[in-house]
Amino acid sequence: MHDHYESVVQFRSRKGTLSANFPKDVSGIDPEKLRLRYKATVEDDSYMQELDAITAFALPRFGQARDEGRRMAAEIEADIRLEPVGVLPLRKSEGYLFLHWSSHPETHIFYFTATLFTGAYTGHRQIRTSYLESARKSLGTTFESLKRDLIRRQPHLPNPATFLVEAKRAVPLEETFLPMARQLVARVAGDSGEGA
Repeated sequence: MHDHYESVVQFRSRKGTLSANFPKDVSGIDPEKLRLRYKATVEDDSYMQELDAITAFALPRFGQARDEGRRMAAEIEADIRLEPVGVLPLRKSEGYLFLHWSSHPETHIFYFTATLFTGAYTGHRQIRTSYLESARKSLGTTFESLKRDLIRRQPHLPNPATFLVEAKRAVPLEETFLPMARQLVARVAGDSGEGA
């Protein structure tokens, strides 16, 4: 939603800049401000007028939906905690994510890598994930033992950054929990001061 909102704002801004740069004819004098009045020589066609009407209609609604989404995300994020599993390595741009609901014994395990964005979001980290497996947490199966087992089975990653992301309430995994976990890990991976 944020991207749609920003696209409409940019469109309107660029259209306004373009319209301001078209030649204008003098249409009179404003005696109060002692300025010339201008009339545009190029008028918007019906297509552009329709686009203006659509953007004027859509922009406030995009803004409301974006603000509501931010409010909901803040509420959900308040119920999510991120903590390292074991000791974190200096290089935090690759490792494992353990997604766990407090009220459920199952933990979803993902491999992650952090890369730098290019383009509009230069300098920000993007977290890419791939699902590995699910495991049941119990007295004998702790998050630390899950990490040790992954290190044993994945020798190409001997010292992975591993994070537990735990939610107090049940939220959809793919639509909500995983994207929010990616954002939290991106903040931590961005603090490492390393390149991609």
